[in-house]
Amino acid sequence: MDACLAALTAHLDAPESVEKTQALHTARLEVAREAAAHCGQSTEASVARLVAELQLKLAAAGVLDYEVAAADIELAAELSPRGVAGLLAAMTLVPAWHWPAAPALTAVPEEFWPAYTAWLFHAPQNFSAVGEAESYAAHTLRRLEELDRLVSSRRSSPAVRDALTTFATTSNGIPLCVGHGSLRRHMELRGRLLMEWGTVDRKAAAAPRSRAGRRLRVGFVSRDFNSSPGTCATLPLFEELDATRFEVQLFAHQSGDTNLEKYARGCAVAFTLLPEKLEEQLRNLRAADLDVAVFCTNVTAVCNGVTRLALHRIAPLQVVNNSSCVTTGLPEIDLLFSGTMTGVADAPEHFAERLALVNGPAHAFNHETDRQAPARTWTRADIGLTENTMLFVSAANFSKITPEMRELWVRLLAAVPGARLLLHPFRTEKSPPQVIQRFCAEFDRVLGAHGVASERLIVSSIRFPSRTDVGELLKLGDVYLDTHPFAGVNSLVDPLEQGLPVVTCEGGTLRSRTGAALLRSLGLDELVVQEDEAYLALCSELAFEPAARAELRSRISVAMERAPLFLDRLAASDAFGGLLEQAYDDLCVKGREAFRRETAPLVAADVAAPAHRHARGCELLAAGDAARASDYFLAAIQHDEKNAALWRDLADALRRANRVSEAVHCLQTCLQLDPRGVEAWHLLADLALSLGHAELRAEAGAMIAKLSEPAPTALSA
Repeated sequence: MDACLAALTAHLDAPESVEKTQALHTARLEVAREAAAHCGQSTEASVARLVAELQLKLAAAGVLDYEVAAADIELAAELSPRGVAGLLAAMTLVPAWHWPAAPALTAVPEEFWPAYTAWLFHAPQNFSAVGEAESYAAHTLRRLEELDRLVSSRRSSPAVRDALTTFATTSNGIPLCVGHGSLRRHMELRGRLLMEWGTVDRKAAAAPRSRAGRRLRVGFVSRDFNSSPGTCATLPLFEELDATRFEVQLFAHQSGDTNLEKYARGCAVAFTLLPEKLEEQLRNLRAADLDVAVFCTNVTAVCNGVTRLALHRIAPLQVVNNSSCVTTGLPEIDLLFSGTMTGVADAPEHFAERLALVNGPAHAFNHETDRQAPARTWTRADIGLTENTMLFVSAANFSKITPEMRELWVRLLAAVPGARLLLHPFRTEKSPPQVIQRFCAEFDRVLGAHGVASERLIVSSIRFPSRTDVGELLKLGDVYLDTHPFAGVNSLVDPLEQGLPVVTCEGGTLRSRTGAALLRSLGLDELVVQEDEAYLALCSELAFEPAARAELRSRISVAMERAPLFLDRLAASDAFGGLLEQAYDDLCVKGREAFRRETAPLVAADVAAPAHRHARGCELLAAGDAARASDYFLAAIQHDEKNAALWRDLADALRRANRVSEAVHCLQTCLQLDPRGVEAWHLLADLALSLGHAELRAEAGAMIAKLSEPAPTALSA
């Protein structure tokens, strides 16, 4: 045992060393055989405890995520029937998802169920070989079905409760997301198991009441509202909601008293820091008398505090936003928000919830409120490159860089001689050094297999203080590489802000289409492909065409300056609010069961259309809200800057908001577009009078007089 622990330490110090990896494997084999030799003897229990501790250390270190030899599986099958020590020995050799014939949970002693459940549902840090993601998903579904059957037949058993607790507190859904298929059945089973574990009283269901004559009370529930990608993607949902139609409340498990949290609080009527105990949290939330509860933290990865709350009914309408990238499978979640550009024809079949679709991408971001100046700038010389080196870059999280992606990216390097690949995959994880070393070692093996020099891969593990620092590093690149089938979304905004062309491959699930949705909303459909070979061909083509890259950079920069949909916070709030009202009214009419059975998605109006915004601005102006009307007119002008009527109405709104000098500039633009606009000249005359600008008033008066002259009458023959 001591020799194995020493071998583990040596391996973690240098995971790239083939010799140390082999030495660890040999030590594990020796432990397994030694443990099996104690089966049936008086020493079995003490040996089993030691082996169990070793198994946990191996799993935590990621050693059980490595490829498994057929001989190891055969040895595990030989050892496992020899008692607890033999089964534990097998578990130190082989992960459950590599061993389809591993014993069922019911085939092992009940006192061993917690440890065995943890092994059955162990989530790998990363996969090592092509095809493993699909194997893992199939294994997990099979074991979920098995655990569900056991719980259904013996739900009062203490041993079953122990197994459920282990599942709820240790399982992780992220490795499932890097596969291609629908995860609905996986997540529905997970949801049922969590409901059983959480002992949820489903009778406490609040009935919806008409919103006629009152504001809709919407509570946003999150782990926190501090600086994070999740907060930046949640803020646009509520920061511009119409205060005459919505009452926004925020609920958080943690408070950091950060600038971003202070801004979020300013967008709501109340901020509640939830107490520690679940029962008290539920009392606080139910006491708020919410119409809608929006769960803003990912509830599909691990069973965190927000997941536990989402198991319960705290409002008539319960919603998850796009922080959850797959269906939740939770029985008390009614609605999941997505976008028309991330959907596919059979999308409703992938979700246990009803879908609500905003027009365009599923995501919108507010990165401005918390934007920081970068701590430093970078040059290519800083990373040992010349200005002429072709540089591919990606900041995708390491968990999304599957063996299939490693293979594809190395093939790309082989196809583009001299090119380099810069990765920054650890920016949101406090990954231990061995995870980083293992990632690099596995990439090196693929590079070597294709005859590509290892120095052509550059891996950054710098802990940057802000996302703007990541952008500064990515700015060095020529082409950004997105991952699939688990595409990027938050991480893609950084390269797009730098004008970098992004290549993505979209599939048939929400999580595979998020990157494509951002590109399509920018009018960059040509950067979206549907399969690996097309991805490889497009990246190679861009590598050899600097003029094409320059043209794309220009288009991206112009599009990003015009506030695309995923940066349009006003549109995001309007679309989200409209969908909440639509869903709530439908729920009131149909009732919850009929509402949930409906498969047709709810679809938001095109609230970003200039005509829609112009009309909304005129409504607000007529109602006396000149400041908010100005926001709508400005947003409309970004996409319809040649519309003279928009400039005139914006000038009127600014005048009423006492922003007179700005109003004058808007009128001057309006009259350049339409010199015969009498209303604009009248408005300019009024403004000139208030400013005491006699010359300008005289000019406006002269034009009004000229435009008011009757047209000449044509003489008859």
